[in-house]
Amino acid sequence: MNLLRRRLLIAAATSVASLWTPLRVRADAREPDLATLRGWISAGIERDSSGAVVRVFGVDQAASDDVFLRATRSDALPDGYAPADLVSAGASGIATAGRQLLRALIVEDTRALIAEAASDGHDLYVGSGFRSQAYQEVVFAAQINRWGDEETANRYSARPGHSHHQLGTTIDFTNTFGAFRRSAAADWLRDNAHRFGFVLPYSVAATNRTGYIDEPWHARWVGQPLAAQLRSANYQDWSTLDADDVIAMVRAEAALDVA
Repeated sequence: MNLLRRRLLIAAATSVASLWTPLRVRADAREPDLATLRGWISAGIERDSSGAVVRVFGVDQAASDDVFLRATRSDALPDGYAPADLVSAGASGIATAGRQLLRALIVEDTRALIAEAASDGHDLYVGSGFRSQAYQEVVFAAQINRWGDEETANRYSARPGHSHHQLGTTIDFTNTFGAFRRSAAADWLRDNAHRFGFVLPYSVAATNRTGYIDEPWHARWVGQPLAAQLRSANYQDWSTLDADDVIAMVRAEAALDVA
């Protein structure tokens, strides 16, 4: 799907708030129709009696602007963005490779996910957590050196300012990157990440839309209510939209870009 059509679909899905609609999955594309998307996105935004947003899919209004920031190949984060509540994953009792930082907001869910994976026989750890924009410049430069040009490098790594990792709510969960894609741990993460508030936006089905290779280890925290809703809608198999598109719809419906 070209970029213009995707943006038109997103605009159509966020233009009118509708009442709650029971989830319907289209048999052909295995994804909700736009009326259904409008319904459950609207239903996921809690407002007070004056209409002001209180929570967005369970995330307090004060934190929702950061949690639902857009970070795609075409959508950049605010220049130099860094979350205010970064903490050491290791000091928080979370297994890591090296020194990794996470937002305090997701520590409890991250710890619970790794503990349950361990109980099921999968020794996951945080292979990569928060990356500053400056650090992403180093990562992206290394990919250019590896692949020889920026466009190819951008299939394997986000440009600085466009990475989910800069949010502090995105983790590369792994036990070994080299073999993770074909491991039972990858299957476990795909089947269980939503229960801890994480979505896996870089699925095989989404590669042509996200512009990135599939990364079964790459998990972005959006809170359990939205992650569970996306899981129930089979988002990893969608043919026209992806998880980042839904985040954009949620952001628009909650008017998070309105000053």
